[in-house]
Amino acid sequence: MANPILPIAQGSNLPSLDKNEDVHEAIMQEDEIEHYEDVLGLEEGEGEEEVIELDDGSVIINYKPTEGPNQNPEFYANLAETFDEGVLDALATEYLDLLDVDKEARKDRDKQYEDGLRRTGMGKDAPGGATFDGASKVVHPVMAEACVDFAASSARELLPADGIVKSEIKGEADRERLEIAERKANFLNWQLTEQILEYRDEMEQMLTQLPLGGSQFVKWRYDAEQKRPTCEWVPIDSILLPYAASNFYTAQRVTEVQDITEDVYQQRIDQGIYRDVENAYISEIELDQMTRATQANNKIEGRDIPEKNVDGVRRVYEITCFLRLDDDNETDGKRAPYILIIDEASSKVLALYRNWAYGDEKQTKLDWYVEFKFIPWRGAYAIGLPHLIGGLSAALTGALRALLDSAHINNAPTMLKLKGGKVSGQSDVIDVTQVTEIEGAPGVDDVRKIAMPVPFNPPNQVLFALLGWLDSAAKGVVTTAEEKIAEITSNAPVGTTQAMIEQGAAVFSSIHARLHDSQRRVLRVLARLNKWYLDEQTRGEVIEDLEITKDDFEKNSDIIPVSDPHIFAESQRYAQIQTLAARAEKNPDLYNRIAVEKRILKQIKLPDINEVLPDPQDVKDMNPALRSEEHTSELQSHHDLVCRLLL
Repeated sequence: MANPILPIAQGSNLPSLDKNEDVHEAIMQEDEIEHYEDVLGLEEGEGEEEVIELDDGSVIINYKPTEGPNQNPEFYANLAETFDEGVLDALATEYLDLLDVDKEARKDRDKQYEDGLRRTGMGKDAPGGATFDGASKVVHPVMAEACVDFAASSARELLPADGIVKSEIKGEADRERLEIAERKANFLNWQLTEQILEYRDEMEQMLTQLPLGGSQFVKWRYDAEQKRPTCEWVPIDSILLPYAASNFYTAQRVTEVQDITEDVYQQRIDQGIYRDVENAYISEIELDQMTRATQANNKIEGRDIPEKNVDGVRRVYEITCFLRLDDDNETDGKRAPYILIIDEASSKVLALYRNWAYGDEKQTKLDWYVEFKFIPWRGAYAIGLPHLIGGLSAALTGALRALLDSAHINNAPTMLKLKGGKVSGQSDVIDVTQVTEIEGAPGVDDVRKIAMPVPFNPPNQVLFALLGWLDSAAKGVVTTAEEKIAEITSNAPVGTTQAMIEQGAAVFSSIHARLHDSQRRVLRVLARLNKWYLDEQTRGEVIEDLEITKDDFEKNSDIIPVSDPHIFAESQRYAQIQTLAARAEKNPDLYNRIAVEKRILKQIKLPDINEVLPDPQDVKDMNPALRSEEHTSELQSHHDLVCRLLL
């Protein structure tokens, strides 16, 4: 193994290793070094390694582990408690001015998100259509349907009920590495399903809004009161990026706009997260302070701003940025990542934290926000359905409203009355089933000579055809794999089903791969929190006997999401199992029939598989050709039955 990274304490004496010598043998001479291969899975920012090449060609490799807040609380303390007030005020003034510029630079993005929310029709204010009394306000459901279908399909892959995390060892795996990876996967599955109860709800909210916003975010932190990690979905209209930013993770500053209640504000002061700023003024909530997307969503939720700010809602800016602080003795004025929190009402700095791990000489920024992308584009934000099919959605709604308005007009009692013609009776408007007497002018013996219906055109067939074409065009952009399965007959050749599914759902496939990568980032952040705070976390009854320690989370390349970036739909799995069944039937001597049957039954979610299939340990030879004719016949009949069910 070339250039192994050695987990040794900082300052330990390590013998020089000649490049031509047996590296493994030399390493094992040091009793303090065990399982050095494991360190190759270190994530960026979790540790610092140094490789020094000497004049004689030998190398010295040092690994310096980083420390968390419990090991070095002074490093992670709120610097605003000790910094000069003049320095803090200057920071607050500078960044409040920068935030005004950032809001102006990204205001059109907020409008695009608002447009998508309105075009779902759920807020009863979708634009377009006629304005006469009784005109149709119906909205074509293509936008809302696409969001619901996407969220359902994505949640099924990212948040399966039987586990969200799995273990995967990269490279050679020994028993200890396998046991550690399995413990971590079991613990994380318990965390994400039982300990962090809000995780599924926050993720599902994020997934419904991802197609509309293009990008959405999930934020992680450790809650000292609940003694566990917590997460929350942060909508894109609450995130501000500077004009020059081209990527979320590398932006010079990222600002989260938080509207929190007085109770939450005071709670954070009590926990020591914020410093106590005296005489902090709380302003009333103003409509123009809210984003346009928030206003559109309020109409969908059916909520209004109260006349009085009874909960003391106030605005706080949490800014992840890079600063050059002469007052910080850890940097001596060099550029470094920080978290700056400013109260808008008082224009005071509430908190200032270093945002890199203690012991990390590179001062790598720690990520607490994970970005989920729909379709990446040029720039920091991804694009969503309002960009892709916003125009088609508007045209669909307009065509549908025009058809309904045409039908309504043709059935409405709209008439022309001859001027001077005398019409009297109970009413000029005649209700259905009502008989009304009218008087005509002298010499008029036909009521049709006094009044006539307005000859409106009936619903146009061209408009019907246009509506159908627009519907197909819009749905073609957001097609999922399940919609393609109906186009395939049971007589399709092996492989055709899967090929058509993948071809028809290429867009969704790429989106799913990006979601899988974002979920992997989530596990990195959660593993970091476990590394720092595992000893003080509360554990449930199910997991209390699991022998897991914070050292298990020192390196985390052995845990990944259970979702498969190559498989994005249940129909694709059925296509794969159909192919496997067909190949096993055609080549029975090459396949383990018991294993094939188990895969088929597992895919159709049949419980207690071992009750209906024999135990492989009791089968002496898995080759069907060597079994008795009767046993082979039974397996063949069972296999054929399952294949017919699938086909």
